[in-house]
Parts: sequence; C-alpha cells; structure tokens
Amino acid sequence: MKFSISTLPFIDYEIDERLFTKLRENNIKSIEIFSQKPHCDLLSDKHLSLLGHIEKGLEISINSLHLPIYFNWTKDTNDRKKLSLCISDNNIRSNSLKEYARQIEAASTLSIPIAVLHTGIEENSENEFHLLVESLAYLGEIAKKSNILIALENHTTQYVSIELLIELIRKLDSDNFGICLDIGHSNIFSNYISDLNEARRYLLSMHLHDNNGEEDEHLFPYEGNIDFDYIIGFLRTSRFQSVVTLELNGENIGSENTEEELSNFLKKASTFINGFENPRLTYQNLLEPT
Repeated sequence: MKFSISTLPFIDYEIDERLFTKLRENNIKSIEIFSQKPHCDLLSDKHLSLLGHIEKGLEISINSLHLPIYFNWTKDTNDRKKLSLCISDNNIRSNSLKEYARQIEAASTLSIPIAVLHTGIEENSENEFHLLVESLAYLGEIAKKSNILIALENHTTQYVSIELLIELIRKLDSDNFGICLDIGHSNIFSNYISDLNEARRYLLSMHLHDNNGEEDEHLFPYEGNIDFDYIIGFLRTSRFQSVVTLELNGENIGSENTEEELSNFLKKASTFINGFENPRLTYQNLLEPT
C-alpha cells in the first residue's frame, strides 16, 4: 500500500520546488497531485518539468493524479466553471473530454498509475448516465494506451453512490476502471462502513479525511465523527495494495499561513502517514496536540 498526501491544501497557490522541499523535509515522500489550474497544469512544460524533477531530485513519488474539477480555479466560487462528462451542453462536455484526455496523456509521461475522476453527475437522470458512459468509454481507451487506471470517486452529491459507480464500471466492462472511495464524502451522503465493504473489490484508491457528517470539512482524522480506528483496521487487515491519500483542506494549515503553521501542519500530516507503518502506535493519541 502507498500512503500519500494530496496537494489540495495548497490549491490556492501554484506548485513550486519550495513546497515539495518542505514536504520532503517533513519525511513526506508520496503525493497525489491535484491537477487543477492554476495550482498545477500538466499541460504546462514548467509544471511537467518540475514534477519530473521532484521524482528524481527529491525522491518524491507521485502515486496518483486528481483530475481537475473546474476549467480554472478561482477563490471566488461564482467564477468557477465545472468540467462535466455528462452535461447536455455538447460544447462543455466536448471541452471537458479534451481536457481530461490531454491530462491523462501528460500524466503518462510521469508514469503516474492512477487518475482520480469526479463523474460530474448532478441530477442522476438517464440522459446523464448515458452521456457519462459514452464519455468514460472514450477516456478509458486513452487511459489504457497511457497505462493509467481511472478511479471514479464518490464525490460531493447524494447521487454518486458506490452502487452507481459499480453500475458504471460493470456497464463499461473494462479493467481500466475502479473506485476511489472518499471516506469523508461517504460519511455525509451514505455510510462509510457499508461503502467500504461494498467497494472493496473495485478499490483503486482511497481518500481519507474527517468531518462531522454534515459538511465536507476535510479535517484531520479523529477531528470529526468518523471511526478511524475502524478505517485503519480495515487497511491493515484487508491487504489493500493500492493508494491511500490524506486529503485535507487548506484551512487546516492555519489562519495566517505562516511558516510555523505550515510546519506544524506538515508535521502532523507526516505523523499520520508514517505512523501507519508502526501497528503498535495508537493513532488517536499520536495526533493529539502536545
């Protein structure tokens, strides 16, 4: 199993070598890149070169890629335009397909094995499902040629259930698709224990973060109401062999974004990621502030 941290907490900033050096200084050696412009753009030679450098120069492995959710990220939510593989607007769907295809092809040059994808489902209509299957079949061929697996995530809507993702995978009838189970999202819209057991044979990736069952807070484990003793126990006993990603919110870093706050944040993240290797450690005590 590969344990990573997502670059999601830093999404308001463009990736640079300083960020990855900080990660490495805190003994964080594996990441999931959130390829969301302008934070990270795999179609940019600058970013592609940087990511190639961190793998060789800093020995940080990129275990997975989170494909973008928006055409462009802005701090003002009203200015964000979502990509969608199942929208009835052919122009948006076509541009979304092109963007995802280019990102997957670019990721193959870095030998990234898994691409995490939000389906874009908003209404759970028959038309959405039909368009999504059509779009995913096309992307699946691109991914297969690129030696990349696509992990469909149960993202933040009640309609994207594990049952729906399994139905999609069976409909596509391709070994190139699996599930990215987001434990935090399951806690809001479903039941994470039943989702975990239902999805286990399709699991390619997992996102770990906590919340209190109402909002998608992306808290550190043990800061919400998810039973992380159960989650950790599952990971340790199920022989899960793929990618587990700690996916936190930037608000966890602190209100002032100081160097001290960043260091404390990364130290805590590193404690969780690296503590997994020691089964004698009790996570809840390990993560309590000293």
